[in-house]
Amino acid sequence: MHTSRRASLRDVAKLAGVSHVTVSRVVRENNTVAAATIAKVQAAIKQLNYKPDPALSALAAYRSNSNQGNNSQLVYLECETNNYNQTVFGGVKSETERLGYSLALHELPTTRKHQDILQRTFYHQGIRGILIGPSHTSKLHPNWDWTPFAAVSLSNLLHKPSLHAVSSDYFTGATLAIKYLRKQGIQRIGFAVNAHHEERTAHRWLGAYLSSLDGQKPAIYSDKINDTKAVKRWLQSERLDGLLTIHRAAFDATSSFNLSTVFLSQFECPATIPCISYAPQAIGVEGVRIIHHLCLNHQFGIPTEVKSVKLHPHLHEPELPI
Repeated sequence: MHTSRRASLRDVAKLAGVSHVTVSRVVRENNTVAAATIAKVQAAIKQLNYKPDPALSALAAYRSNSNQGNNSQLVYLECETNNYNQTVFGGVKSETERLGYSLALHELPTTRKHQDILQRTFYHQGIRGILIGPSHTSKLHPNWDWTPFAAVSLSNLLHKPSLHAVSSDYFTGATLAIKYLRKQGIQRIGFAVNAHHEERTAHRWLGAYLSSLDGQKPAIYSDKINDTKAVKRWLQSERLDGLLTIHRAAFDATSSFNLSTVFLSQFECPATIPCISYAPQAIGVEGVRIIHHLCLNHQFGIPTEVKSVKLHPHLHEPELPI
């Protein structure tokens, strides 16, 4: 006699378009799952006539009571590799060691399939705290199930869904640079930062520049930043007496102009030029402190109130020779 196969938890998850972890939480009436997700899962349960297996339910209850997560280990998801990100990771590493955590570094996969595999791996290893490294575009799949995890993004990038975040206050940095130039009597200030780097600030550098012009017509360089001749032509055509940049190549092009320059970051700034100084290592440190607090208080899942921490920069003026 043929009998139809009993619907499984994973069948429900597939039909509802969520993870099996989420289905399990709905079945156990866990209040951390969003109402819309609960509705989808319940509809799939009804359609498949799903009935929880009593033995598996007992095992799940045992696991939830006896294993609340490996609170001694955090994960750092690396989205991009560069000097800035390595400095942020250095801050994460030092603070995890200070607080007594171990730290695992994982490169974030680009496909949904491999991200889902990584997510399940973290869950079954009992990992609950995840730090997402800086990137200029979101590489996280929007269907990542955050229910079991506490997460902090270490960049200006707005992930979907919204997560707690720590980043530099780039708007304040650019504003400080413009105020400095205005105090020097500078009237015509130009902006020369390539699009890739400017996007990493979520357009806060450009936003601060445009909002601080005080009647000046914008002067924004949009050609190749390493093309010295093109930069010089632009400087001459705009008749600038001040410049905001982060690029040594753009600064080198100003050598034949009477121009005051402020670098919007310290990374390529010549020793004799004022710059806005950020502390990317402090971003990593603050991110770990937030994760530490969330894990201690069992505050997992997508936050109802997103905490966004902006670390203020300062203007560094070179010391004049005596």
